[in-house]
Amino acid sequence: MQNITGVRVVSAAAVVAAVVFGARGLVGTIWLAPWDLPNGLLLVATALAGLAGAVVLVAAVRARDRRALAFAVSVLAFALLWPAPGWATAVLVVVAQGALVAFGVLTVRNEDGAQRAFGWVVTVAASLWFVSALLSNAVLLTALPQEALGIAFSVPGLLQTVAYLAATVLVAVPLLRPVGRGVNALWASAEVR
Repeated sequence: MQNITGVRVVSAAAVVAAVVFGARGLVGTIWLAPWDLPNGLLLVATALAGLAGAVVLVAAVRARDRRALAFAVSVLAFALLWPAPGWATAVLVVVAQGALVAFGVLTVRNEDGAQRAFGWVVTVAASLWFVSALLSNAVLLTALPQEALGIAFSVPGLLQTVAYLAATVLVAVPLLRPVGRGVNALWASAEVR
């Protein structure tokens, strides 16, 4: 019983971290530009997600779960962006993106059905996030007209959101299994079919 509760706690921590960093991808995009969130709120959310990532990391190391370890590394690298010096932020973003790609690949290799499909979404979105962020920092500054720069700089954030929100679905599976079993039990006992 304690093991099941521990898995659910770790899953809930992973969900919190993934939702926070999925939402962080939308902050600063062209669609949310008029609504700047206070820095204090962003800092608290990042710290909470970082703590949740640390919980997932400890559990992943104990269980020797490479998939959970990749997710935890991605979340912790992203959480460490705010206190990191300027030169380290680029490295931490690449680590977060690479670990998220690894999480997606491990999911695709080890799971099937809907989880595998979400693993593909994570892998492709995180890979495109890396490429689009690289292009927006290197090429797009000189190649695009002024009107298109806002949209081009919003693409990495949107891809980050897609990658982390798809990862949210994957890390929420231990929380959703009891719900699925309950629905199946209700359906099996229903007389209305």
